[in-house]
Amino acid sequence: MSVDDPEVTTVTSKGQITIPSRLRDQFGLEQGTKLMVVPTDYGLVLKKIELPSVTEFQERVSERAEDVELSLEEVDQLVHAARETDE
Repeated sequence: MSVDDPEVTTVTSKGQITIPSRLRDQFGLEQGTKLMVVPTDYGLVLKKIELPSVTEFQERVSERAEDVELSLEEVDQLVHAARETDE
């Protein structure tokens, strides 16, 4: 099957789809992989989101901590606010 051969999947009653295994393997999609759904004039586009590891995130925070003065409570509030907007 070539890259241009379409695959067919079905939307469940919960709005879920199964991405065919060939495509999951090709694009490195594993359980828990985050995908962004982008509406276009031609349909929907799925884009794999590469999130930093916990270690990478901690390193980024440490690097920026020298430039920004926030208390742990302020950081906690910002994290909770960001999580609420993602839901």
